[in-house]
Amino acid sequence: MLIGYARVSSKEQNLDRQLLQLKNFGCEYIVEEKASGKNRYERQKFQELLQKIRFKDVIVVTELSRIARSLKDLLDIINELREKEVSFVSLKENIDTGENNFHNQFLLNLLGALAEYEHELIRERQYEGIELAKNKGKYTGKSIQYSSQAQGKNKILYDTVIKMLSKNESIMNIHNTTGLARNTIYRIKNEEQKKQNGLL
Repeated sequence: MLIGYARVSSKEQNLDRQLLQLKNFGCEYIVEEKASGKNRYERQKFQELLQKIRFKDVIVVTELSRIARSLKDLLDIINELREKEVSFVSLKENIDTGENNFHNQFLLNLLGALAEYEHELIRERQYEGIELAKNKGKYTGKSIQYSSQAQGKNKILYDTVIKMLSKNESIMNIHNTTGLARNTIYRIKNEEQKKQNGLL
């Protein structure tokens, strides 16, 4: 099933242009949302859409900015859809993850590299900010809630995530089992991969 997703950031903005493009593309059903794109977990209709999609569905947007505000967020969403064997199409950028061709692979690889670069820039700015705060005596550090150093229930949940990841369980299954946010599970997964590769 072709499912369109149209979004604008405020109630004053108009969805008509997106709706027309999605209908012309052949979308059988369109989800409309007027909400900020800053945090996808706060977009209620988008979260409901992720829960309802089924095997072989296709999610269509008019452009990438309608579904994600950062490259990491975009790739997380695409990976989540792939786990459900759902394809993703962006009309403006001519991306279709259901087609295994050079154009799509190149774009996704490029987006992956840019996302990593974006992440490293953020980490570098955070590091510089921490160092500046330390020099001013204002930095006290922040403990991570779910980690190998956690205690009690948080440690049990962390160990459960690690165990399920080692069995190649999907992020969605881990999320449903533990109740942890998907971005938390992705963080644990990335940290575990870095440990295995000797990067941490």
